[in-house]
Amino acid sequence: VVAMVVLGCGDDDVGNGGDLVGGACESSDDCQDRCQQGEDFPDGRCTLRCNDDDDCPIGTNCIDDEDGICLLSCDHPDDCRPGYTCKGEENRGHGGDSLDCIRD
Repeated sequence: VVAMVVLGCGDDDVGNGGDLVGGACESSDDCQDRCQQGEDFPDGRCTLRCNDDDDCPIGTNCIDDEDGICLLSCDHPDDCRPGYTCKGEENRGHGGDSLDCIRD
């Protein structure tokens, strides 16, 4: 199911305002899949569950947090929305870290 959603997504679905991955949310009704909330996700974050990067749309990474979620990839802190910064997070499904937007 996730692969079908990912294949059908367009540019507005992923990013700091994306309703698939990246945008702010108060509940899962604000997102195409789910709203991740908690200390690491100020103002909520639309996301998808994942087992590895293949489950996530382009421009995102599967990290080993909350049993695997897709987060926006980044190169610099200003790639992320306010309250977030760009830092290394442990990948899920393969080793190493990736740079992702997460709590500042």
